[in-house]
Amino acid sequence: MKIINYLFYILPLFIFACGGNEESTADLDLEFIHMADEESFNYESLYQNEAGNEFSVRLWRTYISKIELINSNGEVYAVPESYHLIEPQNDNKYTLNLKNIPSATYNSIQFYLGVKGEENLSGTAIGDLDPSNNMAWNWTTGYKFIRIDGEFKDKAGNRRGVVVHIGTEKNLKKQEFTFNTPLVLNQNTSKLNFELDLLELFKGPNTIDFEILSDFQFNNEADLIGDNYADGFIDLR
Repeated sequence: MKIINYLFYILPLFIFACGGNEESTADLDLEFIHMADEESFNYESLYQNEAGNEFSVRLWRTYISKIELINSNGEVYAVPESYHLIEPQNDNKYTLNLKNIPSATYNSIQFYLGVKGEENLSGTAIGDLDPSNNMAWNWTTGYKFIRIDGEFKDKAGNRRGVVVHIGTEKNLKKQEFTFNTPLVLNQNTSKLNFELDLLELFKGPNTIDFEILSDFQFNNEADLIGDNYADGFIDLR
């Protein structure tokens, strides 16, 4: 009977001790704001690129993947199954909620613009990797990293298509951002704001003139856009 009573008192203490070892976590919102230079992007507007072409957009989607946070000790936390399809919603914004991030002080964040890893070719539905999103190639395996469908008016007054469907390993671009002030994640939800600039796709280092080329899906043509979005297309605000 004494043994039973002893176990009766010690068992709650054991359970409490185990519960106390649980890692503290927090949520982190990543808000992606779609812009065209200094203007808020919307599908109803006309925009002008660096070459002076006026164009409109009816679809804009961007994949990001392999999100990682680096804490003050240099340790990397990799967000699991982080394959996300970003597009303008709620006006020009898209909010991504990352749950159960270990509580810590973080100095930077990094991710890939595009679909990183074997998941790009495996066809496995992880995160937002789903062929029904119309981001998979229909002539080969893999996903389009950026898809923009639109049109412009050429010098003769004809409306012509603008097709930006960019993929392949060469155009997978790592994005790295260091915080001006360390990000302290605790039990509350924190938020980071990013801006995507549509016009950056069509300038520096390659100025894109739709009169010359307006279909970017293959080979060197797609690589021109990939070079442009490597830096400056996504910024941390």
